[in-house]
Amino acid sequence: MRKVAVIGVGLHRYGKWDNKTSYRLAKEAINGALKTSGLEWDQIQSGWCGHIGQGMTAGARIFSRYGKTGLSITNVENASASGSYAFRGAYLEVASGEFDIALALGIDKRFKGLNVSKEKKPSQPTLVIKKFASDARAHMKKYGTTEEQLAIVSVKNHYNASMNPYAQYQEEITLDDVLNAPILDYPLTALHCCPIGDGAAACILASEDIVKQMGITKPVWVITSVSKSEFHPKIDSRDLTMITSQEAYKRAGIGPDDLGLVELHDAFAIEEISISEQLDLCPIGKGGKLVEEGSTQINGRIPINTSGGLLAMGHPIGPTGIGQVAEVFWQMRGEAGKRQIPDPPNHALTQMIGLGGTCIIHIFSR
Repeated sequence: MRKVAVIGVGLHRYGKWDNKTSYRLAKEAINGALKTSGLEWDQIQSGWCGHIGQGMTAGARIFSRYGKTGLSITNVENASASGSYAFRGAYLEVASGEFDIALALGIDKRFKGLNVSKEKKPSQPTLVIKKFASDARAHMKKYGTTEEQLAIVSVKNHYNASMNPYAQYQEEITLDDVLNAPILDYPLTALHCCPIGDGAAACILASEDIVKQMGITKPVWVITSVSKSEFHPKIDSRDLTMITSQEAYKRAGIGPDDLGLVELHDAFAIEEISISEQLDLCPIGKGGKLVEEGSTQINGRIPINTSGGLLAMGHPIGPTGIGQVAEVFWQMRGEAGKRQIPDPPNHALTQMIGLGGTCIIHIFSR
């Protein structure tokens, strides 16, 4: 397998863009990735498109408007992890030698009925909300995790998002805001849950030879990509993350203590707590303490979701996993602006799960 680097990224701000077509969202993200990389469209050899609601041949319809160049086109649907799997496909194509330059795009516009309002309580909590509320209650009962610790996750991520120009929510919130928001299913309030929106994210990957030829001075290398699905009814998504991360660490030749940034799936606040445990960033049962003591803040021991995470940057589904990669790219290159980690990380990890029992983890280095 050849060395592969991310050399360009671009995003369209997440939010509610009823007046914009999917192509307009995608165009802004792709243009940003091309500009960052220094490439032109006709140099792209392969295009991957991750989405859940754009219909058949979404990638072909979007990419063809840039010009019919004969590039290979693949569409990916894997629930919340759709963008992450598009990225994986592009990475593996370049790593294998099939292509030297590939683009991964995540694009979606929201579905009616998926969004959780932060102002009103739905008449009935969805099955997903009920599931994660149950997870939160179980974690609280078994490990002593508190309502305040859950709230701190949301407060932290909204603070990070307030400094992210691509985030859906860019206002800080307080503990009281979270705890006094409408209760969806105890202990989850509306501010413990992510918004669904519209958006686009794109990144360009290139082989080591291309990186050298172009004289790129700050590539972000993809060290490994690991994908797994549930293989036993008793293995849930949290255990699946643990199994996937153990293999990812082994392949990358690093451990959790080497990480300087983690972007993880926090559609609900309890996930950041439990997933941080499954990633071995702290002992099992200590995820609440980890966030309470400030270790996951931008200037903490292991910053988590400096982008604002799904909770505040937003969760437009298709783009979400590629948006995580963009945050890693900016942070590792020291280009994250006000939310920049003081010492740009040498290693970073992204983690996404997809409904139906999939987990995907990427590890990066600079």
